Amino acid sequence: MDTSAPSSEACANCNAAIMRGQNYCPICGQKTPTPRLTLHDIGTEFVHALAHVDRSALSLIWQLLIRPGVVARDYVAGKRKRYFGPFAFLVVTVAFTSAVIAISGFQAVTTDAPNRLASFLQQHINLLFFVDVPLLAAACRLMGIREPFNYAEYLVLTSYSGGLHTLFYALVVIPVWYVLRSDTVLLTRLFYASLAIGPLYLAYGMYQFLPGRRISSAIKGLFASLLTQAATQGLVFLIGYFYL
Repeated sequence: MDTSAPSSEACANCNAAIMRGQNYCPICGQKTPTPRLTLHDIGTEFVHALAHVDRSALSLIWQLLIRPGVVARDYVAGKRKRYFGPFAFLVVTVAFTSAVIAISGFQAVTTDAPNRLASFLQQHINLLFFVDVPLLAAACRLMGIREPFNYAEYLVLTSYSGGLHTLFYALVVIPVWYVLRSDTVLLTRLFYASLAIGPLYLAYGMYQFLPGRRISSAIKGLFASLLTQAATQGLVFLIGYFYL
């Protein structure tokens, strides 16, 4: 009788022993064996990340379009395997949109008189995108002081909504600007119309996120967004005043 132990190999990820015939590591779950990467592997992984039903980017974007408050509430309630995390989503969308702004030459920061602060913010537009999220969460917490959510839980909602709003700039606002950039009158009208999208979207998210009276929740979201816009403008004004 053969009493020799079955042959094994080490997991490339965690170095745990993997017995012959095992397709996945029993410790970390990575698939075995781990062959050398090819362009085909990278392409397959990219398509899987974009289009796979489970935790895909496209699935999350679609869900955030139609029910942002529900997605945030599910995440807060502990259902965290369904979607990309809110903070990772925010980082990815801000990085993507910042790159699109830099490549296209889109002026995200406009001013009557060019100055060093406007130039700095244009070059580091990602800072404005990031700063808006905690300010917005604070405003939502202030508006919903009697609601059963804390500041961190409001951060989930504002990270998801802020990420999608940032993506809206990259996929809608900048392409429209690029096509119509010669028609300054029409662009100005569209710009002012687009300013209402952020507050209305957050109002819709709060409408779904908060329990109880939904109209009241939407109004809280609307005021939180307007308060954040005012706070951001005030912060930029103060920085500009002392910086310049």
